[in-house]
Amino acid sequence: MSARKLAAVVSDRKLAIALAAVTTAVLIAMVIVGKATGAAQEPHEHFAAPDAYVKSLLAHRGALRVVFALDVAFLILYTGFFAALARHLKNLFAWLGFGAMVLVALLDIVEDHHIVSMLESAEHGILPSADSIAWQATESATKFSISYLALVLFGLAIPRTRKLGWVLAGFLVAGTLISAVVGYAVSPESQPSIESGRWIGFLAGFSLAVAWLWGEPDAPTAK
Repeated sequence: MSARKLAAVVSDRKLAIALAAVTTAVLIAMVIVGKATGAAQEPHEHFAAPDAYVKSLLAHRGALRVVFALDVAFLILYTGFFAALARHLKNLFAWLGFGAMVLVALLDIVEDHHIVSMLESAEHGILPSADSIAWQATESATKFSISYLALVLFGLAIPRTRKLGWVLAGFLVAGTLISAVVGYAVSPESQPSIESGRWIGFLAGFSLAVAWLWGEPDAPTAK
């Protein structure tokens, strides 16, 4: 089968649905590993004194490596999903959102490898410096801020021609802005309880996107 015929069979809409399903499966695997072992990446996205930070890194070192390995798969898949979604939507907001999401994926890669490198140094008895931990907290916050921008742009890109389109657009725009404001406004003591449920928002977003895409017609292909 030629590439053109294959593209006609597997449209961007269908590809986005498939990628959303696989991305969700990886997300659920990350949640299961975290719930079963206590390992989580979120505590290492915030500043802590070096002694406390290292203690947290080493507490579940094996499972933490699995979480970050799954996160690499997750970021690859969500980038593919948003690429397919942008190709299906074919408007300026979608392409701007995808550009921002690619930057999020790059920051996600840096985050994963930097935290793992601090884990490796801790295993050799070398504590990460306070500056390194502060840099990681800043990098992680930047990643999330750009992800909020990307999601709002995709929300603006969703056609509001059906009720489900309005629901998805509202979820991506209003839901993301509320999440951003609350997440940054709460005290450090309250952040873990909020961040522990972040995966629920991801799951809801992918589910709404799949439901909306399911009822959409395939975008016309170029001749």
